[in-house]
Amino acid sequence: MSLLTQLRLLLWKNFTLRKRQKVRLLVELIWPLFLFFILVAVRATNHPVYKSQCHYPNKPLPSAGVLPWLQGMFCNIQNPCVSFPTPGEAPGQVNNFENSTVTKVLVEVQTLLADPALFSSVKLISDDIGRWSSVLQNANPAAGQAIPLRSLLRTNETFSEYLTNSLSVPNTTAASVMRTRVRLGQLPALSADGDLRSVLCGPSVDRILEFNSTNEKQVFQNITCSLTANQLLQARQVFMQNLDNMKLLNALPLALGLNRLEVAVLMTQTSSHIAPLATGMSNFRFSELLSAADSLDFRSDPFGSLSQLMCGTDFNMTSRVAMRSASTESVQQNTTVDSTNTTSTNTSEFCKNLTETLESTSSLRLLWKTFQPFLQGKVLYAPDTNLTRSIVTEANRTFDALAKLGDLAEAWLANEDVTWDFFNNSTQINSLRVLLKNPVLAPVLDQQLEETGLSTALISNFLFNGPESERPAGMPAFDWRNVFNATSGAAQQLTQILSCFDLDKFEGVSTEALLVEQALNLLNQDRFWAGVVFSDLNPDDPRTPAHIRYKIRMDIEDTERTDKTKERSWYPSARANPFNDLHYVSGGFVYLQDMVDRGIIKVQTGVSQPLGVYAQQMPYPCYMDDAFTSSIGTMLPMFLVLAFISSASLIIKNLVLEKELRLKEVLRVVGIQNTSMWFCSFIENMVLLSIPCALISILVK
Repeated sequence: MSLLTQLRLLLWKNFTLRKRQKVRLLVELIWPLFLFFILVAVRATNHPVYKSQCHYPNKPLPSAGVLPWLQGMFCNIQNPCVSFPTPGEAPGQVNNFENSTVTKVLVEVQTLLADPALFSSVKLISDDIGRWSSVLQNANPAAGQAIPLRSLLRTNETFSEYLTNSLSVPNTTAASVMRTRVRLGQLPALSADGDLRSVLCGPSVDRILEFNSTNEKQVFQNITCSLTANQLLQARQVFMQNLDNMKLLNALPLALGLNRLEVAVLMTQTSSHIAPLATGMSNFRFSELLSAADSLDFRSDPFGSLSQLMCGTDFNMTSRVAMRSASTESVQQNTTVDSTNTTSTNTSEFCKNLTETLESTSSLRLLWKTFQPFLQGKVLYAPDTNLTRSIVTEANRTFDALAKLGDLAEAWLANEDVTWDFFNNSTQINSLRVLLKNPVLAPVLDQQLEETGLSTALISNFLFNGPESERPAGMPAFDWRNVFNATSGAAQQLTQILSCFDLDKFEGVSTEALLVEQALNLLNQDRFWAGVVFSDLNPDDPRTPAHIRYKIRMDIEDTERTDKTKERSWYPSARANPFNDLHYVSGGFVYLQDMVDRGIIKVQTGVSQPLGVYAQQMPYPCYMDDAFTSSIGTMLPMFLVLAFISSASLIIKNLVLEKELRLKEVLRVVGIQNTSMWFCSFIENMVLLSIPCALISILVK
């Protein structure tokens, strides 16, 4: 027989055997698909996720300023990803935190300090207060004239209607009251904190009012003595509201025996001086400082309030970066508490408690680990020469600005007694208190302050220095003493906190070997930031080199490794993890480099660097995040081996069984060639394996 005839007969034989063993044939075809059915089910529940483009806020370096630098470290602690360009990417703009409360407050303070008219107005008003006090002290009410009550009221006054409608005073009696003459010099007796009933119902009423007859006086006192204290206060308020300020001012010199021209000039000057201050007070109603005081609550929501203050946004601890860094934080949590070492540069009880609180509180530990090297870490430099000392002095300017805050707080604490005495019992403040309660001048000032939302009553309440029992009814229990105590407490806390930190960062050593030795000691104390080694410097050469070379040495855990490839396999997504991918930033390498560069520029040129540096991470384009494909890429070969291992076992079993039963020898006896048997076995197995492979391809597709 020919080879083809033998092959055809063998294939027919094997096909007949397969038809008789239907279960085995089905298993050989279906079993390789079993694992891939599982993969298809997993794939159906894990779809690709569309990832939009990622834009990252820039990182301000110390040369950009202390506040932007602190904002960048705090607000970018998680390196948030946004799908739109950040404000710092726009041309001509670098700051991403223009909407933060602290930035807006500083802009307002800067605008306030840049306005010389406001401070000059305060000084001029202080002089005016002294002049008014002098004028009123020299006044001679006895030489003045009484003024008809009606001539002091507005043309369309409502006081007479109030008497007849609200107090049920007859029309004739109300007309008689309106004709009564008033001695303006005695009006302070009718101040809000005085006893109106004792003044108006007693014989002392003759010092204030001048009646046409005894009968009119008797009728007037019958009315006033029948009114309650609240009705008298309400009548006084309506009377003050109906006063015409211009008529009052015109009548004031005549009533007090003053020089009309002198009073008019003084009043004109005072009004012109009050106008800028009134405008500033009007703007102060919408101040960011007041908004922050109302909206920020550091007791119930410290992180949210601090984030709103520094960044203008809410602090989100559930972002994807925080989730990815959870393991890192847990490692930090296990290594933070060390009872044998102290991380504070100050051994006071306050500093120890502060450090322990920051290290043991889970919500503060991440912030503390971020800021600790910059607040307590030391920067060693070598060699210690005149040139390197001048460089590091300029580099330390960033921390000198923080130290100035402590100096300012200490200056407040050193002068708080003087400040207290000034507001409590100084001549100027006491004169201002008297003028604000003067019923003649108070309506004039209230008219000037009408659009500002303030009044003489509110200002007088703020300057109140008596016991709480004597505070006017209806006034808030808040005055200058609350502000003073809060400021003193904040200054005390600030000085205590800053004393726990080492703001003199740089320490010189003679050689690099000694630098390494001291760095190891500081690492054991958790007080090492970095080391700076200047190379190719001649200590005997007084000239500044044209090129200054230096290297920064840091703990390997705080910076990037350069001795191996960190990621051998590529996968889509940016290197944006602040704890694993941005060691140069989070460890402080670029911050220190920026400070040293600024110091070198200052030493070489003699001019401070005029521009601040911001580091901007490159945006990452959009992509499809397919976790299934990334995972199955390395597992697919193993799945293929497991899928076809049963088929391979059956093939080997058939070959062994054929040799064991000597079936091959029987076929050779009847004339079947060995080549035909091998071709038949190859074709049969290839067909049985090709069908599952085709079905697998369809399933995977």
